[in-house]
Amino acid sequence: MSVLNFSPASQNTPRVFVVCDQDATAPIWGYIIRDKGLIAILETSVQRAMERSVEEIPDLIVIDVNASHSQRIELCRQFRSLSSSPILLFLPSNNEPEILEAYQNGVDECVVKPISPAIFLAKIIAWSRRSWSEPMTSRHTGRLRLDPSHRSAAGSNDQEIKLTNLEFRLLHLLMSRPGYVFPAEEIIQTVWGAEGDVVLLKNVVYRLRKKLEEEINETSLIQTWPGGYSFIDE
Repeated sequence: MSVLNFSPASQNTPRVFVVCDQDATAPIWGYIIRDKGLIAILETSVQRAMERSVEEIPDLIVIDVNASHSQRIELCRQFRSLSSSPILLFLPSNNEPEILEAYQNGVDECVVKPISPAIFLAKIIAWSRRSWSEPMTSRHTGRLRLDPSHRSAAGSNDQEIKLTNLEFRLLHLLMSRPGYVFPAEEIIQTVWGAEGDVVLLKNVVYRLRKKLEEEINETSLIQTWPGGYSFIDE
């Protein structure tokens, strides 16, 4: 069975964000991903990776760093607070308590090293397919327009702002029924799944409101209600 090749020209080409601080391994992962037509966003600095995670819109996140277990978990937790994209975490040993903690903090699959290039590629392809399994439609109201192909929003002045994966998913959900108060539990389940909680939701709402106000001068689009949120476009 042949491995799926993605067309580099397609707007739906998956973007794989690889955080790997190993000089010998990082270019290999990048080459394997790009060789199959996917977009590889490679970062060897953990600090720089967190800075870029706000700028980039990855469809899959791969974390392969030489760090303590607590540092790896914190990195996964930070990525999960910004994105609902699948996270693959590479681990140096088959330590069950560490693996369980990783899953509890939002990791979608733990990969125990060593791993062959063929298995690495198979996992990347499989998770990339899954990340695109739920396409989103465009949304348009009087004051705001959502573009799923670029995962961005534009106000009435046509100025575009880039959104993180979670910001886009949240706004897409709220705009599906303007005026309806979505319960927090329903939002968490739709946007995050099992890994979400109320604190993460509040943080994303705060960041999204700040972007809408500062970048396109739109205020009061997202309203807070007891137990939930709604999108108001008056």
